[in-house]
Amino acid sequence: MTEGKLENSIPVGEFVSRLFSLRIDKKSPDTQLTLPELLRFGHYRGWLEDSDERKPSAPLNRQTAARITHEFLRLELNIPDLADITPATKLKDLYTCRVCANHIAQVYCRGIMDAKKEEPDSSDSSLLLFDHLALVSKTEASDILSKLEKLLELIS
Repeated sequence: MTEGKLENSIPVGEFVSRLFSLRIDKKSPDTQLTLPELLRFGHYRGWLEDSDERKPSAPLNRQTAARITHEFLRLELNIPDLADITPATKLKDLYTCRVCANHIAQVYCRGIMDAKKEEPDSSDSSLLLFDHLALVSKTEASDILSKLEKLLELIS
């Protein structure tokens, strides 16, 4: 991992904080939560894991962003999973992490997170990767949250 990528990446806690600000579910606390309170709340509700709560300054990778975003949609916003995730089978590495596969498929099929071409020069669009362990930059995180916000506007 290059230092430039690490410096440009978004920490888990910052992503969670920005994601939580998009909530529309009235079950969520109305008061402004501190980051430790928000992480504890998300862990209690089930859309965060122990490692998210314990290491909020850790750099966010794409599979963790997919998991947090998907679980937030399901558990905090009560948005059901898509039944057809066939479009995600184009991702060559979809099943690299079997536990992550549905999280990745859900955010990919909803257009919240994009795939990357395996070879930048390749014109073959069948060579798509999710790139699970790539760090999420602050720019990419803003893009994810913007797409999610647009999705929420469409369904509300």
